[in-house]
Amino acid sequence: MKVALGGTFEPLHEGHKKLIDVAIRLGGREVMIGVTCDEMARMRIRSVLPYEIRAENIRKYVESKYGFTPSVVRIDNPYGRTLDIDFDYLVVSPETCKMAELINKKRKELGKKEIKIVKVDFLLAEDGKPISSTRIKKGEIDRYGNLI
Repeated sequence: MKVALGGTFEPLHEGHKKLIDVAIRLGGREVMIGVTCDEMARMRIRSVLPYEIRAENIRKYVESKYGFTPSVVRIDNPYGRTLDIDFDYLVVSPETCKMAELINKKRKELGKKEIKIVKVDFLLAEDGKPISSTRIKKGEIDRYGNLI
């Protein structure tokens, strides 16, 4: 099964790791993880590590947990590789689900089959609110969901 997952992954936190884990459970080594280019990432988050560091953090996580090097690709448009490659699954968070629906709408317009969307619930911090990069950057929580 070919599985796609995409995001900024800055900082790489437990919620991101949950998404990666689900993607690997679905696709094994057939997972492609898209990481937004610096220009796209900085539209949402002002201060962001360079693409290469963010991509390497994902590679290291997967290598240490699963023992293989995943396919990590640069995303330089909102669709990533999802219009070019026929993935079986697209793993998303509640925050990115709308984009997945737009991807399938565009694929349909192009005469391509839809990709099955797998929505993974947010991982909650110790205060019961979602772990998110925004909350981490604001200093509310750490990347594990502990209150600061």
